[in-house]
Amino acid sequence: MFKAAFVGAAVTLACILIPIVHFVTAVPSPLIGGYMAGTRSACTQGQALLIGLLMAVLLLFPAVIAVMGVALFAQLSANFVLVVVGAAVLWVFAGGTVGAALGGASARRSAAS
Repeated sequence: MFKAAFVGAAVTLACILIPIVHFVTAVPSPLIGGYMAGTRSACTQGQALLIGLLMAVLLLFPAVIAVMGVALFAQLSANFVLVVVGAAVLWVFAGGTVGAALGGASARRSAAS
């Protein structure tokens, strides 16, 4: 389960960090990463929730570093940092969970046929 969540978090981070491509893939990146994690583990709905949570926890530190770096140069408040990081973590959790559920269902369906 942890390996699948790590793969999902890595795919999400890669979709965000690749220059030029990130304009298209940054927003759906948690869904893409979650789908990859779900297909890798053929997870159930409950496991998809855990994968989404683990992805959010794994990407919490990079999100804090990125937003704090921007906040230091732009002289933004700590409340702004908390709101942006919180929104990013919730987005990764929701997208990762939905993607893992879809990927797990797809993997189980293809294994059954």
